[in-house]
Amino acid sequence: MTTVPVSFILDDGGPVNMYHFHDLATWHELIIPPAFLREFSKVCKRNNIMGKFSVVPMPAGLGRLDGKVTQVPTPIVKQYIKLIKEQIEPVFSITPEILTHYLAYKKPVLENLYISSCTEDEITEYISLALEILKNTGLNPTGVTSPWDAGMRNEDHYARGIGRAFRKIMNVDECFYFLHSSGDDLVKPVVMFDTPETGKVISVPNNIHDAFWPTQNPVTARQARQNVKKNIDEILSPDGKTGLMREFFEQGLPIVFISHWQSLYSDGRCIGLEGLDALTQRMNKVFGKQIEWMPMMELAKNHAGKRK
Repeated sequence: MTTVPVSFILDDGGPVNMYHFHDLATWHELIIPPAFLREFSKVCKRNNIMGKFSVVPMPAGLGRLDGKVTQVPTPIVKQYIKLIKEQIEPVFSITPEILTHYLAYKKPVLENLYISSCTEDEITEYISLALEILKNTGLNPTGVTSPWDAGMRNEDHYARGIGRAFRKIMNVDECFYFLHSSGDDLVKPVVMFDTPETGKVISVPNNIHDAFWPTQNPVTARQARQNVKKNIDEILSPDGKTGLMREFFEQGLPIVFISHWQSLYSDGRCIGLEGLDALTQRMNKVFGKQIEWMPMMELAKNHAGKRK
């Protein structure tokens, strides 16, 4: 029996709530505690969730995860790294969400804007630093996550820079990156480059939006739960007969859906995590053995097509 691959993308991971910096008009907690990571791991284990988990190496430019992050107690950073290594990395492909996911390192512009103006060599060096930081913590990154639309305007330079950075820092000949989201033309993994200089570089898109984003402040808890129910039902109806996942399943396309660390945390209310639990229970009940959960690197390796 042919199965449809499924992978879950988790963006903005780490002890720093990136939305604290991205949404200055609304209050959001700065630190997402390690206890939440443990709860996330329980939900993943219960529902066999696998995919990609991104970690911001220098969150908001506050410091390096392999050194000192200002405003975040060092024991919290160390707990995060330990938990990710022990509980997340065995079933999720780890990626840096480039470097700061805020202002570019030592530059007065946002990271995505900086990357759009970079040469291939500059991109290689920038991503090499991100990989080096995660490697120094003991993590083993296998791909790269783009903050916002970083790399969209100069994707060939971007993809080649990623491949060269992986060869330089991780000494591997195969890697992936996540840039394209639902609404783009790309609906399945594609090999962007496969050369002696870059190795094999695979672009992996997601095709289903973040159902749990509207659970954060200033939304009330009641409205947040209503938003989650509505969004889950649009993704996959209670009887499993309609929804975006059903459409991709019937086409035999990989089902890749996304959320963000702050979406699941919901400013301490964990309503998004409750929603993830409910959605993945429904998926497993509806599709059963017709779907196969897998880390994103495995999805990239086994299901990538040729570039048109």
